[in-house]
Order: sequence, then structure tokens, then C-alpha cells
Amino acid sequence: MKEWGEIAVPSNWTMAGLFDKPVYTNVKMPFENNPPMVPEENPTGVYRTTFRAPKEWKGRRVVIHVGGAESYLELYLNGRLIGMGKDTRLPSEFDLTRAVDFKGVNTLVCKVIRWSDSSYIEDQDQWWMAGIYRSVYLYATSPAYLEDVFSLGDYDRETGSGTVSVKVHLGFDFESYRNKECINGTSGPTEDFEVRCELCNAAGKKVWSAAAKIDWSFRKDYYRAELTGRLRRVQPWSSEAPTLYSLTTELYTASGELLDCRRAKVGFRRVEMVGRDLRINGERVIIRGVNRHEHDSRTGKTLSLESMVQDICMMKRFNFNAVRTCHYPDDHRWYDLCDEYGLYVLDEANFEAHDNYTNICRDPRWKTAIVARAERMVLRDRSHACIIGWSLGNESGSGENHQAEAAAVRALDDSRIIHHEGEIKDLWSQGHHCYFDADKSFNAFVNPMYPTLEDILTYARDRRADRPVIPCEYAHAMGNSSGSLGDYWDLFWNEPGIQGGFIWDWVDQGIWTKDQNGVEFLGYGGDFGEKSHDFDFCCNGMISPDREPHPAMYEFLHLTGPVKVELLNTKKFRFKAANRRNFTSLADLAGLWEVQRNGRTVQKGKLALAAAPGESEVFTLPVKPFEIGPEDEVFVNFRFVLKKATPYAEAGWELANDQCDITGAFKRAAAPAEPAGTAAPAVTGTKQGWIIAAGDTVLKLAKNGDGTVEYGGKTVLESLPECNIFRACTDNDGIRGWDGQEHKPMGLWLKAGLDRLKRTASSCRVENSGNAAVATIEREFAGSDKKAPIRFTEKITVGGDGVVRFDCSYEIAEALPTLPRVGVSFLTAPGFEELEYFGRGPFENYIDRNRAAFVGRYATTVAETYVDYILPQENGNRTDVREFSLAGGGAVLEVKALDRFEFGVSHYTAADLFGAFHRKDLKARPETVVTIDRRQRGLGTGSCGPQTRPEYEVSEKSYTLSFSLKIKK
Repeated sequence: MKEWGEIAVPSNWTMAGLFDKPVYTNVKMPFENNPPMVPEENPTGVYRTTFRAPKEWKGRRVVIHVGGAESYLELYLNGRLIGMGKDTRLPSEFDLTRAVDFKGVNTLVCKVIRWSDSSYIEDQDQWWMAGIYRSVYLYATSPAYLEDVFSLGDYDRETGSGTVSVKVHLGFDFESYRNKECINGTSGPTEDFEVRCELCNAAGKKVWSAAAKIDWSFRKDYYRAELTGRLRRVQPWSSEAPTLYSLTTELYTASGELLDCRRAKVGFRRVEMVGRDLRINGERVIIRGVNRHEHDSRTGKTLSLESMVQDICMMKRFNFNAVRTCHYPDDHRWYDLCDEYGLYVLDEANFEAHDNYTNICRDPRWKTAIVARAERMVLRDRSHACIIGWSLGNESGSGENHQAEAAAVRALDDSRIIHHEGEIKDLWSQGHHCYFDADKSFNAFVNPMYPTLEDILTYARDRRADRPVIPCEYAHAMGNSSGSLGDYWDLFWNEPGIQGGFIWDWVDQGIWTKDQNGVEFLGYGGDFGEKSHDFDFCCNGMISPDREPHPAMYEFLHLTGPVKVELLNTKKFRFKAANRRNFTSLADLAGLWEVQRNGRTVQKGKLALAAAPGESEVFTLPVKPFEIGPEDEVFVNFRFVLKKATPYAEAGWELANDQCDITGAFKRAAAPAEPAGTAAPAVTGTKQGWIIAAGDTVLKLAKNGDGTVEYGGKTVLESLPECNIFRACTDNDGIRGWDGQEHKPMGLWLKAGLDRLKRTASSCRVENSGNAAVATIEREFAGSDKKAPIRFTEKITVGGDGVVRFDCSYEIAEALPTLPRVGVSFLTAPGFEELEYFGRGPFENYIDRNRAAFVGRYATTVAETYVDYILPQENGNRTDVREFSLAGGGAVLEVKALDRFEFGVSHYTAADLFGAFHRKDLKARPETVVTIDRRQRGLGTGSCGPQTRPEYEVSEKSYTLSFSLKIKK
């Protein structure tokens, strides 16, 4: 090369704006699928740097650590090939001792090739990147050193005692111990070694120490030693109380010279299967898990420690207690954090062959690579208390290579369970599950991906069931998703044999990029010029790429909180609080309660709870009775917050909440007398239609039923409520960038023409009725099939007091599919931005994801209700709404439900959202788009999993919707 450029290490060159770009695929290989061949045009990066070796390292063993390189690595020092590595997700270490120049400058060269045969077993539903993306560093050891220190803390719940075990294996710099002078001379060590261990508790007090001799001759103890000790009383490690002890392991010569020293953290805990329960420290722990890819929206696979801490703190704050390292071992620092903060880890081997699902798992040519990956993972990570199980990989079938992999794992560590989702398949291909007659040592769980509720419930209640159901992936969180999360958690909490699961997944894998005009936006598959990609299927996280929680996170927090409140006696205000924790009391939480009447707080207080793990306590609130109106509602809200700051959250962070309806405890006042009648509104016929005036409120109607509403001489509604059936399809409704979506709801709706309904008939008549004027609009709409209409009747009643009532009815043709929604939409004039409502909130909610959204009165703005999913889609809905108001331009629109409805407000129509592929494609309208629905379809998880459940569909063929509109200053 004539000129070298500069690049940061660690980093992905695919994120550096250079010659190569990221590629996203889910299943398919990014090049021709012909194992083990790779493309002739194969992006390659050559890294070069220099260093001087410390002179005091001379005579010592010098090693370079490359934390991760994607995907094939060759390393050279001073022109000499040192070695190569092909495991992208684990470190490669190389002995540089014989190539180091201690007198001058050393030239280090790393050649990284993007595609290799290993790419076929790293086909892992993530961005394909390239480069040295984890840290690189040098270190030196003595010629004899601690090659492996395996420490394990075991906990006996019955006695409270702990056992510490330290297994040591020595390594040697062979050249240093080989006698080069004469063939018959001695070689190898000539004196014994001693290993010394010391264990200290969190306060720094020594609680155990031991020493062991390792004989100089290999034939005596194979250069290994095991030191064990029993501690009469220990503080166990768990996700709730992650108590760690500090272990120091030192290697000495027989004469007392210190050769090596290692420090590690030890947690005392036991993982075991008892019957069909996964037990940790003797307790059946519900797995509140999530899958986590390593991803940063600006740095790709290179993660900072700060980013990892941010992730783990957010997980803890939202009640996650477990993480699956999909689909490869993570940066070593992640495990240190999981030990420290308390997360159970399912550590997954770097093996997925999704596009070669049926064959690589049983092809003996791949056996060595597959087994080596699992062995290297276990050897690196097995001293971490946080790891409760080893996963043999992901979506790679089930075959002889998995068997060999499992045997290798058990040989290295038999203290944890083994997870292998492919085991439950009785065919070579993905699909049909078989849960019975299993080798449980090969797969400890029933761990299907995206099972239906019925599927796992049927298994759990089967007499043959002998393993717990813990889905390794469920509740696919793509876009506006996580429907029925509460239904799954009803089973997880209440059904024996079903023990939680791992949500897919943690973070949207969007990447910041720029368009041709320099506008920055979050990109997904296809936004980087890739010919082969899987569109936005990488955007399925519970949080955004910038680590902002999606609304589904609050649903999860509510469903999994450490406290569950149950109403026992309404009139006596008696409740029961259950402690859902396994190991700690509720003493660290402060309870807060407030009584709300129609969404406004009228009484509040504090609540002290200290229930032991798994126990409950009954309490009575000191609520003072009061009289309520005929339509009033009263709820009591409970919040449980941290009394003191923790490593993961500040004091006052809310970990649990509940709401109970206590309206029945209060005496209702008699209904007030009917107000005196008002003069009927004035109705004036015009050439165009009618004008109905009631004070400052004026309704202008055309003969076809179109119209506007004015107040005080200014237009406030630019259109009247109109039949509204379509929504901007969510990712679960159908993936816009994929073929084969015809059977999905989106495909059915588009085929039926619901996105382009045309008015085929319309009539309007106006008549007086007592002190009101009534306009009746009858319309018929049709999509693709003119013989399958939707008949919409809207009766508009204008009272003399200016209140306008809308009574809508819908008759839907049998031939039409289940609908996105049934309701109306209309446009306000510009300026109606301030929103207040009485319903479920404060965040977006839908009929199958609204348990965390408590009934209350909330104030926000139209713009703030927009939820910024990477692919624009339906968002911002509210359910169980009693009333809402919009203010702006000197007027307030008050909409009141005659039957509870759902509603949303936005500056975008459904067509605007559905026509956009990124937020940058949207242009906000000055008007406010209002949707009011009798019912909107739930969300489900149909992008990869069960579609919206039947009870949350819009499948009836007849609906009614009624509400009123009042306008005031």
C-alpha cells in the first residue's frame, strides 16, 4: 500500500464509513450458500501497529489477546506468522515469546477476512460486521503459570453452609523448559510448585485459605490440584442478593518465589433440577428473562463498559432476572457485571447454522469446530456465579455434533444444566415439537420458540411432563408488539410446570446512517445497499437502539414486580400483598397508596411491608369514606419504590405497582334532576346541504354527509367523524418488506382493499326531533370485492346546548376478514395540541397489552403520544377511555364516551404511517388526526410467533359506537 489509513481498535470497519458496509440477514446467508466455500471477492482488512516490549518481560512468556475479530484472523509479528483464529465471538490468544524483539520496535500485523467457513456456523439473526471489534492487549507470565483456575461456590440451603472448590491447571512455556544442550539432559520442571488460595468476604475478612503442592513430575498429578473448603455459614448469591466473595489464587515455586496470581469473584449458589422444577438455592425461581444481542447503534458490535452497565441497570430496574447471550458468548465484562448486579445467565455457544439447519449439525466435518466453540466458552466462563446453564447454540437442528458438544460441556462442568432447543424437534427441520421421552441431560427444559399458550399449558398438565417449560424465545417484541404478555405471565405465575421464559429480544438493532441529503436516520436491512437482506426483522427489541424503553417494558415491569396486591374486602379496604421474591423480604421497599376519584387523587398514604420471601401479609387502608356521584369511579393505586439507592437504581425507583377498583365501597348520591330543556338548534337548508346552529357551535353538512364543525365562527373540525377500518399495519400484522405475507393480517387486509375503501353509496337527511336536530348519514364502502361492503350509519344529534352526540353502527360483510379496527376518524383544525384524558395510561396501550396502564386522568400533548418505532406503524392508542379533551386555538373539544372506547391522536394519518419506511419519511400535519374506536385489534406477536389471540380480534360482523362532543372556550 502507498498509504495506511487509521482506524480505532476495537471497532467494526463496517461502521467506519470505509469500503465495506453492514449486512443484516436472519436466516439466509449473505452470499451463496455452499458450505464451506466463500466469495472470491472477500473484504479484507490489514491492521498494522508497532510496540516496544518492556525489557523486564525478557525471559517471560509474552501473549497477545485479541478479544474478538470477525471472522477470520491471521496474526503476524515482525514478519512471522504466529497463528490464526476463526471463532468470532471468543478471544484468540497467541504466544509471541519467540518472535518479540526486546531491543527494538516490534511490528504487529493482523489480517482480518470478513467471510470464512466459520460464517456458516455464525448465521445468527444479527448484523454481519467485520473487523477487530473487541479489545487487544499484551500480557506476560512466568514460564510456569496458572493456565486455568476453575472456582465454584456451592450452597446448601438446609444448613446455610457453602463449599468452595478451586481446580488449578498449570501451563508452561515449552521452550523455556526444554534442554537444548544435550539429548540425554534433563528437561521440564525440576522442583515442585505450590498453589495458595485465600477467600475473603465482602468486608475483606479472610474466611478460608488452603494450599496444595503440585509435583514437578507430570506423572504424579498431571500438573493439577484441587483445593476445597467448607464454610459453616455463607451469604448465598442470587439475582436478588448477589453477594460475592473475593478469591486470590497464587502460584509459588517450592522455594517461595511468586510466579503467578489470579483474582476472581465467587458466589455461593446451587443450580439443580428437582422433578420438573429448575431450582436455584433450593427455590423454584421464575425466569424473567430476555435475549440480548451485543449491539450499539453507532459502534456495532463494539460495546463500551458504560453501555453494558446501562443495559444491566435497565434490566434490573424493569425486573428482569435472567439473560440469554443470544447467540454467542458475550464480552467477558458482561459476565462480571451479571455477577455483580445479579442476573442469571444462559451462556450460549457461538453456533448457529440457520440456513443449513438440517445438515451441519450432523456433518462430521464440522464436529471439531462446533465442539471447540462450546469447550472454549465453558473454559472461559465457568467460574462465574451468574451462569446457570450452558446453551449448545441456536437454530442449528439437532444431531451428532450436538451430542459431542454436550458431552464435552459436561466433562468440563457438571454443575449447571444444558439447554438445547433443537432437542425438542422430532424432524430434521424446524417445526413440529416433541416434548416427551427426552434425554434430559441433553436438554433440561421444554424450551420451544414462540409457543402458543395452549401448547405449553397442554404439556404442563400432561401426566408425562417431567421438565419445566421455559421458552428460550417468546413474545417477539418487533415494533409495536408484546401482545398477550399478560396472558403468558398468568401461566408463568400460576401453572405448575411452567417457569417463565426469555423474551425476544432486548434492543432494536437499528444503525444510525445518513441518506443522500445528509439526514440521519436509523437504518435496517436494505439501507446499506445490500442485495440480500431481511428488512427490519432486526428491530425487535424491548428498548430502542438508543436505550429508550418501549411501552411494553412497563407492561413487563408490572407483570413481574416483586409485590402483587389482591383486594380481599372492598368495603373494609382490606388487601393482601404477596412477596414474589424467592430470597429477600420486602423491607427494602416503601409502599405508597393513593385513592383516585375519577382519576384525581383525594386521599393518599404510606404502607410499610416486610413480608418474607414467598409470604404474604394482609393490611387495611385507613380510607375515609365519602359520597360519590352516579357515574363516579374510585380506584386505589399502589406503588412500591426503593427506599434507598441500589447499584442499579436511584432511591424512589418504582419496582412494582397495582390498581384495584374500590368503587363499590362508596355510597352513591342520587342522580340529579334532568336539566331544563333548551331551545332547539336552528336548522337552515342551503343549496349545498344544511347548517345546524346551537349557540356558538355550528355544524355544516353537505348533502352527501360530509361536513365541518365551527365554534365561535372558527372551524374546529375540518371533517366529521368518518368510518375508519384500517390501521398502519404493525410488524406483527405483516412485514412490509417481505414476500409471502399473504396469509398474515396485513396480506388479508390489503387483498380485501381495506387500505383503499371507496364510498359506493352515501345519503344524508336532517330532521328535527324535540329540542334537537338529527342528521342521519348512511354510507356504504367497498374494497376489492364490491359484493362485500361495509355499511356505516352515523346518527348525529345536535342539542340546543351545543352538545353533539354521535351514534355509529357498522354492518360488515361476512366475506371480509377480521378487521384492524372499527371506529371513526376526523381532523381537527391546526393547533389542537394539548391533550387530557380519563382512561388507561399514561403510555400507549392496546387491549392485549394494557395491564400496566392504570385507569387515571392524564395530561400530555398530541406530539408526545407518538411512539417512535423504527418502522412507522400504528402507535399511541389508549384503551378503556371514558373521556378526553383537546385544547388549542381558543377552544376545547371535550369527547365523552357513552360506551367506553379506544382513541388515539396524532399528526399522521394511517396512510401517512403505512407509506413511510423511516421516521424521516414522515411530515407532520398541522391538524390533529383523531381516531375513536369501538374496538381495535390487539397486537399479538405474529411477526414471529402466535398471531393476535381470537379474544382480541375484531371479528364480529356488527358493532355500535357512541360518544358526545362538547366545545367550549
